[in-house]
Amino acid sequence: MTAPLTLPATTVPDPAEAPGLRWGVIAPGGIARNFIGTMHAATASRLVAVCSRSLERAQVFAGDFESDAGCAHAYANIDEFLAHEGLEAVYVASPHAQHFALAKKVLEAGIPVVIEKPMTLNADQARELFALGREKGAYVQEAMWSCFMPHYDVIRQVIESGVIGEVTAVIADHCQYFPFDPEHRLYAPELGGGALLDLGVYPLAFAHWAAGSPKQVHATGTLTATGVDEMVSISGLSGRTVYAVQTGLGARSSVEAHVLGTRGKIDVDSWFFVPNSFTVTQFEAGDNGEDVTERFTYEDSLPYALPEHPDGGNYGMAFEIAEAARNIRAGKLESQRWGERDTLAVLEVMDRVREIVGVRYPGEEN
Repeated sequence: MTAPLTLPATTVPDPAEAPGLRWGVIAPGGIARNFIGTMHAATASRLVAVCSRSLERAQVFAGDFESDAGCAHAYANIDEFLAHEGLEAVYVASPHAQHFALAKKVLEAGIPVVIEKPMTLNADQARELFALGREKGAYVQEAMWSCFMPHYDVIRQVIESGVIGEVTAVIADHCQYFPFDPEHRLYAPELGGGALLDLGVYPLAFAHWAAGSPKQVHATGTLTATGVDEMVSISGLSGRTVYAVQTGLGARSSVEAHVLGTRGKIDVDSWFFVPNSFTVTQFEAGDNGEDVTERFTYEDSLPYALPEHPDGGNYGMAFEIAEAARNIRAGKLESQRWGERDTLAVLEVMDRVREIVGVRYPGEEN
């Protein structure tokens, strides 16, 4: 009788058990609300300082996230914010084009920083930030939240175990429909707009996670009237593994990810980059030559549970927050789950794709 297909246990620790740090936030917008809301609900870390160009906005945000640590201090001046007593880490949640300058300011103050994805507009900027982090002895992490999650961890373990054989292809997509609006950040080149950096970073990161950095990159795409990428198709080759990535602002897609191997496959459910389920299939592995499957779910496959989200959403950011807290408290300068090598690999692919389709942001060198 054929042994059942058994998935490995995740190596991602319970976020609730990570050390609690005193955090600050720069740019208290929607993504920062998700980050701090998750932090307070699912980890021991707490918000102690908020920085915005609008003091009123910072004050409102601080009041909305008052916790057992009290109400965070609000600042409109970044130097005063960085001088806040006891600040242990900063989350940069601004539009893409501002990530580099703001994170550099944080690191120059010697404070660990977690930067919302994409970490910077291009690989050169990210390379400079990691180097500055080493110089200052300060931790640097890109907030590529999906790559800190348990299902990504188990997917990589399955691939490395050889259960699905040699990986021959990775297929992933992330397209959403946003009506053209030249005032919207996604259509604004000065804010690092376009599908690639905002949406395409997810399937590209998944492809890198599953198959490694590509040696060859090909792309085709269309541009908007404002000059940012609208729809992009990307193919790459990593060793003997091909990958196909679709991203765009002009249509909706299934938002799925698939890893194809010589002996099986992994199919990740729609919205693959949030805490989600996936199915592993071994071809013809049953007693009668039938395919054998096993399914991973957050409800049944984790040794711990995240708190229930009041709005039916998720607390997936808890894993990146906890990863940063553990590493900062341990004196490390980067994450081993998603560190400099990974961030640079994906940014280098996006740099090449933008070069091919003809997207250049203001201020980038020719």
